[in-house]
Amino acid sequence: MALSYLDKAIIFLLPLLVFQFFKDQRVYVSIEYIYSITTVIIPLVDLGLAGYFFYAYRNSDNQEATLKIFVKTFQRLYLLISCIGLVLIAVNYYGFEYEPFIVFIVSRLLFVLATVFFASYYRLTNKPEKAVYITLFSNVLSLSFLFAYFFSGLEFSLWLIFIGQILFSVFYLFKCVIDVFFKENKDFDNHKLKKLILSTLLFSWPSLLQVFIMMYITNYGKMHVLTKMNLDDGVLLSLVQRFSMLIFLTHSSIWAFIIKDIYVEKNLFVIRRNLLYKYLGFLTLALVFVIIVTEIYLVYNYVDLFRVTSISALIIGQTFFACIYAYLEMHYGRENKNIIKLYLALFSAFVFIMLLILLDINFLERISIAMFVSTFTSLLLSIFVLYKRNYKIA
Repeated sequence: MALSYLDKAIIFLLPLLVFQFFKDQRVYVSIEYIYSITTVIIPLVDLGLAGYFFYAYRNSDNQEATLKIFVKTFQRLYLLISCIGLVLIAVNYYGFEYEPFIVFIVSRLLFVLATVFFASYYRLTNKPEKAVYITLFSNVLSLSFLFAYFFSGLEFSLWLIFIGQILFSVFYLFKCVIDVFFKENKDFDNHKLKKLILSTLLFSWPSLLQVFIMMYITNYGKMHVLTKMNLDDGVLLSLVQRFSMLIFLTHSSIWAFIIKDIYVEKNLFVIRRNLLYKYLGFLTLALVFVIIVTEIYLVYNYVDLFRVTSISALIIGQTFFACIYAYLEMHYGRENKNIIKLYLALFSAFVFIMLLILLDINFLERISIAMFVSTFTSLLLSIFVLYKRNYKIA
């Protein structure tokens, strides 16, 4: 647990340290832009494999065999995405004016794709710390290069942030090539592979679209930070969402350790009281801490406190309610009702788009209000749906 928090602390701090050390607003918002693009794309490229993993494992008669087939399937998916990424980099380099961001986007996409899968795999094998070792090593490596460059007085380069992720992505690519093409696979059944991919898509396609929509809403501002905002507003949005990430990191840390307990619960229509209260308790503590830290930062760095505080409250509130929304919607997946999650996401997208169209105010205020209202109303609707489906807290 301690290593997990250390890893997430480094993830949280890396972009902030770049901003603090090198004082370059454009570089900072560029890093957040790369992160946001990757976050939006990742739900589509993993085909829902990591999410379906728990459902298939829970319902499998031979859980050991299920683990093996998922690993082999993922390695082939990783190879495919890697090849597509390399082609896109080559086309961008030779066919268009070269955009260096694409290298960082592809490498981070592969890194997140792998670590999300490993988190599921090692959680099911009761070795969740192994997934942490992977991300911790990559992040510590990037942090070390960052400190070395800063104290040496060298000019900053974006690859410092992504060096650990790039190296891991390349290393795992070679491992997949060796495992798939050179190691013996006598026990591998292509029919099982095709069946698994089909089952994954049938199970996950509503979730894929739902997560894509929700991530697009949450990251909409940062994806347009270089084109529709001035740098000051872009930094404000990016920093407050970075501070709010502490709430999400608390959510994901707790989630990683309780998700198996939730999925193996035999009664599908029970929300376990002890897990829910523990989750809400830790999440609320994170919320209070983020509010305090953000307010201190705003007081020392901004003059128009009413405006920046209002925007910050909307962004922080959206993150808090989005985490609760994500926790509750896991229960739809347990009963294989992912279509409900898609309907809720479509409702959220409708509210978000309508507010973007109807509100005639500054872009940052507009997206902050749209994000908060669309997320909060979707949470209320989800609670109502759970109630109508006779879910009980017990």
